[in-house]
Amino acid sequence: MKHLFETNSFRLPAVLLCCSSHEDRCLGILSRITEDKPCSVVLFHHDDPNPRREENHKKMLAKIDDLHIKLWEIPYTKNRPVHSLTQATLTLQEVFKGMPDATIFLDISVLTRRHLLMLCQWFDDMGYWDRLQVVYSEPENYYTSDYIPLSFGLHSFEPIPGLPACPDFSRSIHLMLFLGYEGDRALAAFDYIQPEITTLVIPNPPYRPEWIGRTERFNAEIIKLIGQEHILRVDPINPAEVVEMLEKRFGRSEQRSKRARVIVPLGTKPQALGAYMYARQCVDQPCVIYARPLRHNQTLYSHGTGNVWRIK
Repeated sequence: MKHLFETNSFRLPAVLLCCSSHEDRCLGILSRITEDKPCSVVLFHHDDPNPRREENHKKMLAKIDDLHIKLWEIPYTKNRPVHSLTQATLTLQEVFKGMPDATIFLDISVLTRRHLLMLCQWFDDMGYWDRLQVVYSEPENYYTSDYIPLSFGLHSFEPIPGLPACPDFSRSIHLMLFLGYEGDRALAAFDYIQPEITTLVIPNPPYRPEWIGRTERFNAEIIKLIGQEHILRVDPINPAEVVEMLEKRFGRSEQRSKRARVIVPLGTKPQALGAYMYARQCVDQPCVIYARPLRHNQTLYSHGTGNVWRIK
């Protein structure tokens, strides 16, 4: 289910969808493209003020121009996700209209989890799912510490548009909480949902050996509250392993669950993809919640690009 991305990985004809970001890894795929290149690149451009992202955006534009690839640039407003995606899909339909056999490569490295899950639902609804290949660039490392998280506070809890809006309250709730480096968001999600059963999911093995225990440190409070016996460790890159885990813990997708199922994906982007892959095949679909932070930590973020993967 996961393979290292090679320069000849593009199945031609191909379209690449990617997003600019303050994180260096937004350049991960573009920097590896040589002779085998997509016919078109769709580049999402977020509108919140961030000088570092604008610098990387210019680098991406220059690389696309150097490769002589047709560019479709799409603005995206984080605070208006549904409106933004609706406008974006008009462009995406135009891109794909003239390329009915093209493979669609979606770079999920720096997409927000909400943006990622909404795009997955749209690809499904439009019948593009089987044409979709997903690529992902690891960060080389994070500008982080043992004590300062990657975001602060909670703005709101929002169901992912297009997926079930709320759990069935006639049943008790089983919460599947994927953990990352934002312990406050995880704890707030637990407090808000008040589940009967909670399962914590920790990415394992981490991208780097020296990162062992980092997720646990950032989530020490909720781990102490829920208990070590409710922790599962799942590959951070392999969505298929996430699907397998959810099948075992939540129940088979064709069955109605005894409890209402809620997923909060605060782990890696491939894990969020795995959660969607499980949810899309469920007769009794789980609710997928986006825990929106009050603000992101602009001083502690990833730098560099590690391994680049083709994961679907």
